[in-house]
Amino acid sequence: MDQNKAIKFLYNLSSKLNKFYKSNSKKKLIINNKSKRKKIFNPVTNFDKSFEKMIRAYIVKSFPNDGIIGEEFKEKKTKNKNYWIIDPIDGTKAFVAGLPTWSNLVGMIYKKKSIIGMANFPELKKTYISYNNTSYILDINKKKKLKTNSVINFKKTKILCNFHNQNKNLKILKKLDKLNKNISRITLDAFSYCLLAEGKLDAVIESNLKIYDVAAIIPIVENAGGFITTWNNKNAEKAGNILATSNKKLHYKLLKILKS
Repeated sequence: MDQNKAIKFLYNLSSKLNKFYKSNSKKKLIINNKSKRKKIFNPVTNFDKSFEKMIRAYIVKSFPNDGIIGEEFKEKKTKNKNYWIIDPIDGTKAFVAGLPTWSNLVGMIYKKKSIIGMANFPELKKTYISYNNTSYILDINKKKKLKTNSVINFKKTKILCNFHNQNKNLKILKKLDKLNKNISRITLDAFSYCLLAEGKLDAVIESNLKIYDVAAIIPIVENAGGFITTWNNKNAEKAGNILATSNKKLHYKLLKILKS
């Protein structure tokens, strides 16, 4: 695996994605609900599919033997244990609503481990990228290393939760509320984890995530000094219920609540 080539590819891809969005942003928005449950709105748009087609085309051209797992199209099998994981628009509901916090997520998994990740925010003009044990933010062409908040004060921790319509987790919220009052039951999608990597949040708790939701995020959080696992303290690459925190002590305290 040529990791340096993959890193250079992601830097170039972020620029291409921004140009692609700018040139297509005025096209008609077509929205469909891909949920099988009538009461749940799980949107997919023509932009989701266009982004993924574009990203797949660049990957196939540069890494023809690598596998691809994307949200909107079928898996391309790997020939070398490398997999590119794509969420073309993470935060489609935000995108549909005209909010700027949606992103393009692209990560690489090698031998079932997330090693490189990129979260690109075309509207915010920010790109978060992680490789070689370091995470960075590219903001208006400025490159800055990311570091999570290492200060431990349980009563002042800032936590974002999103249980994705799973009401059974209301009991967990009550337990978390006893820990502190700074819990927001909102979602900023991948942006939540990026803010954690910047040191602006302390924890993100979500349920029912897929591999394309987390593969790019895992190295961004971990290489900024944070921790990210399932609620059962398994590798986050398994997806499902996810906990990300700024430090180890907070992580294990929240794991105890989530496990119970």
